[in-house]
Amino acid sequence: MSDFIKGLALCEGFFNECAKPIIDKYFPDLHYSAGLIGYGSDVLGYDDEVSRGHMWGPRFYMFLSENDIDKKDEILNRFAENLPYEYMGYSVNFTEPDPNDCGVQHPQFIKCGKVNPLIFIQTFGEFLVDEIGTADLDNIKPLDWLAFSEHRLLSLVSGKMFMDELNIREQTDKIKFYPDEVKLYLIASQWEIISSEQAFVKRCGEVGDEIGSQIICSRIT
Repeated sequence: MSDFIKGLALCEGFFNECAKPIIDKYFPDLHYSAGLIGYGSDVLGYDDEVSRGHMWGPRFYMFLSENDIDKKDEILNRFAENLPYEYMGYSVNFTEPDPNDCGVQHPQFIKCGKVNPLIFIQTFGEFLVDEIGTADLDNIKPLDWLAFSEHRLLSLVSGKMFMDELNIREQTDKIKFYPDEVKLYLIASQWEIISSEQAFVKRCGEVGDEIGSQIICSRIT
């Protein structure tokens, strides 16, 4: 297997060197955004050699406007016909989503035929609904914030946009931080959890349960 390179750097190079020239050639007037956000340890910079087994490799999200989303199939077809089979030693081709494994795809080296790349094309609104259940980032209520997955919020504001003509980063900046009232509620909630357990660090020690004391102390920490 190729020497390891961080996924974010791999994907940025793949977009700029392989995908963007195809877009420029066949869709010169297209306005779009593309980058690596959403799922994956590579988005957060935590990926390593073990991460390469599935859903990792040369990939990116491409966001189109409502007016251009009808070009999705044509764009994917151009990618399939023109992308290289490998980039920096990594397969650009991936298996079809496995319906028995949450749609997971694995890199699959090929030498002929069309490429099935790990490129996802959506409107940004569709993507947001898939990720957090709403595309209306200007009217998020406190209860909505509390219902959002913290990890998904983090994944939306992390990573990098390689091309951002649709100003995706301006939109994700709206969810970069919790509103003060939500932040204070979450902090207070954690202190409430701590208060319900802190006495048991000492109580476990008093009855000779040092392991229990360490576990509780670690959980509180």
